[in-house]
Formats: sequence, C-alpha cells, structure tokens
Amino acid sequence: MADEIKVIKLYESKNQLTTDAVDKIVVEIFNKRKEESLAQTIVLTGCSPLVGTTSTCIGLGIAIATTQRRTLLIDCDVRKSIKYKKLNDKTSVGIANYLVQDVDDENLQIDDIIYATNISNLSYIPCGNCNESSTRILCSTRMERLLEAVRDKFDCVIFDFPSLAVVPDAQILFNEVDGIVLLAALGETRKKQIKEAKMKVAPYLDKYYGMIINKVRLDVYKKNVRDYNYYFVDKEGEQKFKGNAAYKKYKKNVAQTGGVQEDE
Repeated sequence: MADEIKVIKLYESKNQLTTDAVDKIVVEIFNKRKEESLAQTIVLTGCSPLVGTTSTCIGLGIAIATTQRRTLLIDCDVRKSIKYKKLNDKTSVGIANYLVQDVDDENLQIDDIIYATNISNLSYIPCGNCNESSTRILCSTRMERLLEAVRDKFDCVIFDFPSLAVVPDAQILFNEVDGIVLLAALGETRKKQIKEAKMKVAPYLDKYYGMIINKVRLDVYKKNVRDYNYYFVDKEGEQKFKGNAAYKKYKKNVAQTGGVQEDE
C-alpha cells in the first residue's frame, strides 16, 4: 500500500517570463483540439536528455489545475530510481509498482499510487520502483487499465516521459493519448536529435501539438520577442509598462501628432 505521507509539494516559478511561457502553452493546448477531446491526455518528452521536461510538466500541471480542472501529473521515467528524484523522495510506491503486478492482483489499487499535492486540483503519480523492463510494463494490460481509470477521474492527465533520444518509452503512448509535445534545449539539443524525434512523431501528426524550446538566454529572448515585459509588475506589484519600449514609442507618436494622451 502507499505510504502515509500523501502530499507532494510542488512550486510554481515566480519568474514572469516562465509564467507567460507556460500560459502560452496552456492556450495552445486547449485551442488545438478544443472541439474534440479537450486535450485530456498529453505526453511530454524531450528530443534530447536534460531539456527541462519535468519542470515544464510541473509548471503546466499547476497552470491547468488553476483553471479548476482536475489535473494529474504522472512521472513515467520508471528507469530512474526514486532516490535520484527530489519529488519522489517521500514516496514508496508509484506507477511502476502498480504495473508490475499480475492482472488479477488487487493488492495495490490505482488510488494507492495517486498522491495529493499542495496545489488545489493537482494530483501526482510518482515513478515508483521496479527491476523489470520499463518498455514492457508500459505495454502491459495494467497500463491500459490505468489509462482508462485516470481518464474517468481527471480532466487532464500529463505524462512526463524521458527523452526519445535515450529510450522509446514515450512512443508506447503516442497512439493512446490526445496530444504529444516535444521539448528541446537551445544550444544543447542537436538538429539531428530534433529530426529523429519528429520522425518518431510523424505517424501521429494529428496529435502533435508542437515543440517547446527551453534554456533560451534572456538576451536571445529579448531579440526575438519584442515588448515581452509590457505587462510585467515590479516588486511592489505595480505595472511598469510605462518604461516599456512600446509605451515610449506610443508617447512619442502622441507628442508628434498632438493627439490626446491616453493610456493603453
């Protein structure tokens, strides 16, 4: 059975750039297939290792949970031991423990591996522990049972998988989920890795929601996204858009044309 500690603490980034980026992903996801399945189940996986998939999944999970949708985040990196994962250090069972059971073994129920978090509407399933092939247990009939159960219990389910460049585990669910999101790291993920990842997604293009580029330096971001800080707030919580380049341009145009000065 799951241990008595049933609350996992998750924290949302306070960086306004990160928050805005996550919000854009939320909008894209819910607009992508809004008329069909409302993007209920989504796989996130990297084109290469260490691209920030887990942190992105946490930020996305918190954002979706904030929209009052019952959200579940599942750590599917069952190849990595719990002791190497900060989120799972107070857990004893997870998805791997559930999947390695025989089909008729009911000692561990799905509810036993679902942990509450400190975020309202957001639950979490850790990776768990097992010594068997992760690919094989993810292909099991118990995985089918788990998928069916979480679809009934939650409005949105996010699967956090290891990189496609390392293991094929994420591909197991490509045919089962509503959406697939790839992640890459600027300056780290090679073009060849991106190309290979897209080839693996190619048979499921109707489910491909796009690619998230992480680890973008601020100076590079500023060059490519003008007026990114238009609605940012200062330490006192006050909007500081009057110091923004777009606002200065607006004021200059008003002065040149003699128009009425109105705040946007």
